[in-house]
Amino acid sequence: MKWLILLLREYLKTRASQKSKIMWYTNNQFWTPHPIYRWGHRLTNIFCKTVGRLEVQGVHHIPREGGVLFVSNHVSFLDPVIVGSAASREIHFMARSNAFDIPGLGKLISLYNAYPVNRGAPDLGALRKTISLLQDGNAVLMFPEGTRSVDGTLGKAHDGACFIADRAGVPTVPVFHSGAERILPRNSKRLRRSKLNVVFGEPLELITGDFETRREKYQLMGNQMMDAIADLRDEMFSESGSPE
Repeated sequence: MKWLILLLREYLKTRASQKSKIMWYTNNQFWTPHPIYRWGHRLTNIFCKTVGRLEVQGVHHIPREGGVLFVSNHVSFLDPVIVGSAASREIHFMARSNAFDIPGLGKLISLYNAYPVNRGAPDLGALRKTISLLQDGNAVLMFPEGTRSVDGTLGKAHDGACFIADRAGVPTVPVFHSGAERILPRNSKRLRRSKLNVVFGEPLELITGDFETRREKYQLMGNQMMDAIADLRDEMFSESGSPE
C-alpha cells in the first residue's frame, strides 16, 4: 500500500507539471512516441522517482536523430527501465526469450519495445532485427557483457554488441548507471530504495580497418566499449565519492 501511495503521489505531481507532450528525435524526425510507450515512459519515471532520486548526466551526448547504439553496464533486471527513463530517445532492447513466456510480463515488455533473444548461442534473428532497427534510425540499448554482473564489477564484452556496432554503422554511446543493483539486487524479488545515477558518454570512435580475424577486431572493439564504460564509472564515483 505504501508503494501505491508513493506512486500515485508522484503520478499526480508529474501530471500537474506536464505542459506539453513528450517529444523526442527518432527515425530521423522530430517525433512524439507512440501513446503506449509514452505512458510507459511516464510510469517508469514515476517509478524511478519513487524508489530513489534519478540524476542524469551527459544527455547532450545522445544524437538527436538517426540510429544510435547505447552500450551499458548490466547489474539488474531494472537496467532497461532506468536507462530508458534517463535517455532522451525512445529505445528498443533485447530481453531473454523466456521472459516473454511469463503471463502478462511478455506483453508488457513488448509494448515497451523489448524483443526476444535466445541465450546460450548466437541468435541471428535477434542480431538482424537489432541491425535493422538501428539502420532504420532507431535507438537500441545493449549490454555488451551479456549477463548481469554478480558483484557490480565490469566484465568483458561479448562479440554480439561488437558485431552489431560494426555492421550497423551508427554512433555507439557508452552508458554507466548505478543504483539498480541496490534497488533490485541479483536473485532478489524485494525492491529497496536507492539513489540512481546515469551518465551518457561521448559517441565512440570504434576501431576500423582490416584485421587477420574478425575475432581480433571484435575483441578490440569490445575493449573500447568496456574501457569507455569504466571511464564513466570512475568519473561518476570521483564526483560522488562513493558508489553508494
